[in-house]
Amino acid sequence: MENPFKKIIEEKELPETIKEKVINDINLIKLSLELSELFLVSLPEVAFRFFETEKNGDKKDAHDNKNKE
Repeated sequence: MENPFKKIIEEKELPETIKEKVINDINLIKLSLELSELFLVSLPEVAFRFFETEKNGDKKDAHDNKNKE
């Protein structure tokens, strides 16, 4: 069985438009991954830490008020 990839002429280069399209597609994929990471990983983590800190801060304030009385 003959390898079809050997039929491709190695000396020819791809046109610049195809190279640009491939680069643009890769950049779009990278952007999509970064946005999904931002909204699905980083943002919930920051919100969780914020509310946990706020909750712990409320307990500390309540404890400090009891000691003043």
